[in-house]
Amino acid sequence: MAIPERFDLWSWPKCKDKVRTLPGRLGFPKVNTLRVLGFEVNLSDGSVFDDIKNKQYEHAPDFILFLLAFYSTAKEVPLTGQLISYRKISGGRAYDPVFQGRAVGPIARKLGDKPDDFTNAAKALGGTPFDQGDIAYVIPTLPYTPLTYILWLGDEEFPARAQILMDDTMENFLDAEAVSHLAEVTSRRLVSIALM
Repeated sequence: MAIPERFDLWSWPKCKDKVRTLPGRLGFPKVNTLRVLGFEVNLSDGSVFDDIKNKQYEHAPDFILFLLAFYSTAKEVPLTGQLISYRKISGGRAYDPVFQGRAVGPIARKLGDKPDDFTNAAKALGGTPFDQGDIAYVIPTLPYTPLTYILWLGDEEFPARAQILMDDTMENFLDAEAVSHLAEVTSRRLVSIALM
């Protein structure tokens, strides 16, 4: 996965102080590791273990550290259960084409004719079924930022379609750019697991 240059700033030495404030806060348990999308971040040294692939994460974990550091500055508010599209977030309308291309499109293109693979990947990430579309799952990402993935399977007449929805409290935890990165990482993770 290509990491945007901006993430060069998000190394462990530069963001460890913020990330280490999360245990016991913002929905994380008070433990020495943080779990995000099947990745386990060790708070002693910032190393990342991939629980799903059962091996040390081989790439720079900057995108995970970026999300955790940003999330650490949030104000905790309870989820409402009211789902909104990315366009409803402040700044989301302008960035929506990128969001659609990087987060939504890959799900429809790569998993739109593989419902069992989509289901298995969603379950591997702790997803719970959701009653919309042909198949849908709520994927826990960070504790207060679940993403709801809805998939309409393709057929001879229509291509597969996908949608990603989020709780209307999302922007209390992440801004539009961070939400876009979170959804992109989640989509890539789903596809990667589904095609293992």
